[in-house]
Amino acid sequence: MPIADRVWYGKPGALSCLCHLPLMPFTAFFSVISGTRRFCYARGILKSSAPGIPVLVVGGITVGGSGKTPLCVALLKHLAVEGWRVGLISRGYHGKAPSYPFEVREDTDPAISGDEPLLIKRALGDKAVVMVDPDRARGAFALEKAGCSVVVADDGLQHYSLQRDVEIIVVDAVRKFGNGHLLPAGPLREGRWRLRSAAAVVYNGGGAVPIGGYGMTLAPRPPRALDGEHGRTLQPGTRVCAMAGIGNPGRFYATLREMGLVIERTIQVPDHGRASSQELERESARLPVAMTAKDAVKYGKLGLDNLFAVDVEARLSDKFYEAVDAALSTAEGVAARRGARLGQDGRLS
Repeated sequence: MPIADRVWYGKPGALSCLCHLPLMPFTAFFSVISGTRRFCYARGILKSSAPGIPVLVVGGITVGGSGKTPLCVALLKHLAVEGWRVGLISRGYHGKAPSYPFEVREDTDPAISGDEPLLIKRALGDKAVVMVDPDRARGAFALEKAGCSVVVADDGLQHYSLQRDVEIIVVDAVRKFGNGHLLPAGPLREGRWRLRSAAAVVYNGGGAVPIGGYGMTLAPRPPRALDGEHGRTLQPGTRVCAMAGIGNPGRFYATLREMGLVIERTIQVPDHGRASSQELERESARLPVAMTAKDAVKYGKLGLDNLFAVDVEARLSDKFYEAVDAALSTAEGVAARRGARLGQDGRLS
């Protein structure tokens, strides 16, 4: 377990105290800076804007993975069925597009788009427009121009330059809020008070869900071969090498074990990181390499025949979707009035 995870999520003890106490002055400084930033956006000192269509933000208050991407996929599919022309805006982390905003296609190089936007585009196909832009507000306006009637912002909770009508906060139901401290002494980007502003708080990972929250589980499908050979999957009992370039790789390893796979080796890569083709070739010659779907978008063109992706589907209750639909119904009127002001004054900034 990385030292940060031990300090943030481990049991209280001498090690955690020794590590987090020296960090508390930096946490206090972070708290002042982030609080000042929120204040400046709230008072209009720092400018924010949004298009004349509803903006729904999916995000978290902790660092690391909590299940935001599969939730975005599930939301976009639901909204498309409900008749919305859906668009997604993402920062495109680690992507280097030639210009912004950049529309992601199913055949886009992940080095250009980033892995998560490409994964979402491939999951939705023509049902959604996926845009990447570090300036999320600019990307949201591009989605409106592209004909979208609703914008979903992936991992945009702290990006206050983009006004939002609906917020959904995702929480890891197992790790929750760790030691409860803000960065860097703890894993929190913002305090737990932030949950009160959300239209829905989603707890990913099973177990008891607090009153007012919504549970989410990620249902994995049998690992599929990246080489496209039809129907080739890994069966329970197979010995594998596991790879997870995500914020919480332990969750992926647990999923593989629950599927009956035996983890003999692992390839260590950081969140959004990339393993070398040489290492993958070496490891796949020994054992099948099972990886997350987010990782898989980077390696499909390597031509190796022993790489497998684990796709997951987010499962949520009907009550969750009813709450989202109700929030968006209210947001439509707010966004329309905002759009009318934009028509008179140009983009709010």
